[in-house]
Amino acid sequence: MKWKMKLEPITITKIINGGYGLGHLPSGRIILVRLVLPGEVVTATTEKTKKTFVSGEARQILAAHPARRVPPCRYVGLCGGCDLQHCDYPSQLTIKKEIVLDLLSRSENEEIRETVGLLAEPIAAPDDFGYRQRIRLQVTERGELGFHRFHSHAVVPIDVCLLARKEENNALAALKSHPDGRKLTGNSREVELQANPATGKTVVIFRLVRKPRPADIQSAERFCREQGGIERVFLAGEFFPLMGPYGPKAEAADNRLTVHYPAIAGQQGDFTLSWEAGGFCQVNLAQNINLIATVLDFCQVEATDRVLDLFCGMGNFAIPLAMKARKVLGIEGQGSAIRSATGNAAAAGLDNVCFRKSPIHDACRELVADGRIFDCVVIDPPRQGAPDLAAHLAAITRRRLVYISCDPATLCRDLADLSEHGFAISKIQPVDMFPQTHHIETVVLLDRR
Repeated sequence: MKWKMKLEPITITKIINGGYGLGHLPSGRIILVRLVLPGEVVTATTEKTKKTFVSGEARQILAAHPARRVPPCRYVGLCGGCDLQHCDYPSQLTIKKEIVLDLLSRSENEEIRETVGLLAEPIAAPDDFGYRQRIRLQVTERGELGFHRFHSHAVVPIDVCLLARKEENNALAALKSHPDGRKLTGNSREVELQANPATGKTVVIFRLVRKPRPADIQSAERFCREQGGIERVFLAGEFFPLMGPYGPKAEAADNRLTVHYPAIAGQQGDFTLSWEAGGFCQVNLAQNINLIATVLDFCQVEATDRVLDLFCGMGNFAIPLAMKARKVLGIEGQGSAIRSATGNAAAAGLDNVCFRKSPIHDACRELVADGRIFDCVVIDPPRQGAPDLAAHLAAITRRRLVYISCDPATLCRDLADLSEHGFAISKIQPVDMFPQTHHIETVVLLDRR
C-alpha cells in the first residue's frame, strides 16, 4: 500500500542498520527516512506503511547536522547505492560505529549487551572515493548503462560512478562512445567492469541476453584492440559458460586479475593474490590490507598452530596465515575461488596449506565427525551470516575464533549463538570497506572459555 501525506516536523534520533534515519510521528509511530542524519529535524512524506513502522522520504531539512554536505555525486537520491554521501567522511565512521553499537546493546543476549565497551573505533579507508575494484552496471531497454534505483528494478543511467576507480570510469566512457561497445551493451543485461591492479587496465564482462554469435566475438576483439584502457573482454550468460578472453593478446592472456601486497607486520614477506574474472574479491583492495592485518593480529598464530579458514574465497586470509602457521585448511563452496586459492598458494611457494570445495555446513559436520580440532578458526561468511554453525564451531575450535562480518545484524545474531556454545568475545574491530554507504565490515575475536 502506498500513500502520501504531509507530516509534522520529525526529529531523527539515530541511523539504523540499513541506512535509515529513525524518528517518531506525533502519534508515536516509528518512521524510517532515507538520506538524513542523527539529530536533524526534517519534514517528510510517507511512501509505504507497514504494521510497525512507516517509511518515507525527507522533503525539507529544518535543522541540519553539522556534518551535512552537498553530495559530490549528482545521482545521489536517484541511484540506490550511496546513502551516506550527504555526510562528511569522519562523521560517516561515527554513524557506522553507532549502528553496530545499537545492535549490540539491543541484543536479547546479556553477554552480547555487555560487550559494547569492547567496540573499537572503525579503521578508516585510505580512500573514501574511487576505491571500488569492480562495478556491475545494468542495461536499460534503450541500451543505457546505470544502476538500480533504491528498492526498484528501474535503472538510473549514469556517465560516471565516483566510487569506481578511474580506469573503470574510462572504460564506461569507452562503452558509450565506441560502436562495438554500444553494440555489445545493447545485447547485454549487465556489464561488469573489473580493474586489474597489476596492469592499471580494465576487464569488461558482457552478460549477454542470448548465446554469443561470431559477430559478437569480432566486436569484442575489435573493441578491446581499439580501446587502450581495455585489457580483456569476456562474454557470459545464463545458458553458457564464461567465454574469452578476447583482445589483441588473447592467446597469451588468461582469466586472472592480480593484486600485490607488501609484508604485514609480523609476517615473513609480501604476497600476491589472484582471482578469476567474474570471481569474488574484496572490492576495496586498498582497505583490504588493513582487514587482513586486523585478522592476523586477532589470530595470533604461532608456528605450531593448525588453522581453519571457512568461506576462504581466493585465500585472502589463508595465504598470509599459512606464511606463519604449521597447517592451514581453507574451505569454500565456489569452485573458481578454490582454483584461485590453490594457485595463490603455489605462487607463494606454500606447501602447508590446502583448499577444499564443499558447502560449509557439510564440511563442518564432517570435521566434527572426524574429530578434527584447530587452534584457530577464521570464518568470513556472506551477508546472511553463519546460522546453525555455533555448535560445530565450538567442537572444532581449540583456542580462538575470528569472525569477519559484512552485516552487523546477522553478526549479532551469530554472536549470541556462539556465546551460548562456550565462546567469549574479546575484541570488536569495525573496518570501513564501503565509504559513502552504511555498510561496515566487523572483525570479532572470540576465545574459548
